[in-house]
Amino acid sequence: MVGIFDNIVAPSFPIDHPAFFICLQFEFEAAESGDPMDVLVKLVDDDARALLDFTASGEVPRDVSGGPTRLFMQFQIPGLRLEKPGDYQLEVVYNGRHIGEERLPVILAQVPGN
Repeated sequence: MVGIFDNIVAPSFPIDHPAFFICLQFEFEAAESGDPMDVLVKLVDDDARALLDFTASGEVPRDVSGGPTRLFMQFQIPGLRLEKPGDYQLEVVYNGRHIGEERLPVILAQVPGN
């Protein structure tokens, strides 16, 4: 997973986070070329409630050199309402198997003087 931020900080909740992308990179061995590929990406809050999910299906592409294949996927999020602070998590499932997650803390900012 590729990211440019490690957390989200807000002065109050709920907040409407502006548009962003979730970007993933997969690497496949040459022997996996042509295999079916089903990807599920979901963002869950700390109550395990899914805020969004995306799916992508297809075949593992073949690298023209016959070596491993890298596949990049991006999912555009037009905006997202976050109701409360907490430990959110991005989960990635490949062909029914959980293969990764990324923790995304959502933090209530303590602003001096307010």
